[in-house]
Amino acid sequence: MNTAKVTSRQSLFDVAVQHCGSMEAAFELALLNDVSMSADLETGMTMTLPIVADNSTVTTFTVNRYMPASGCTQAEILAILDQSEGIEFWGIEYDFIVS
Repeated sequence: MNTAKVTSRQSLFDVAVQHCGSMEAAFELALLNDVSMSADLETGMTMTLPIVADNSTVTTFTVNRYMPASGCTQAEILAILDQSEGIEFWGIEYDFIVS
């Protein structure tokens, strides 16, 4: 089986799309590597890859050197929620009270 190293800020879905060609491959990727779907992946960790689902997508990512990195850590998400202001951060009946 092939392997890949996780780059900075990559989520399981990023690795699946980049190396397998589909987001659906994330489920098998999680099983093969014994990680949860929502796990924060460590930069540099080696992951065993499932079979490529869409070779044209993988080729596009490889040729253009695309490296998707959409991951945020739980700490970063909480920091944004705790420190941010404005309607895009407010939750109805939490800090945006409707009366």
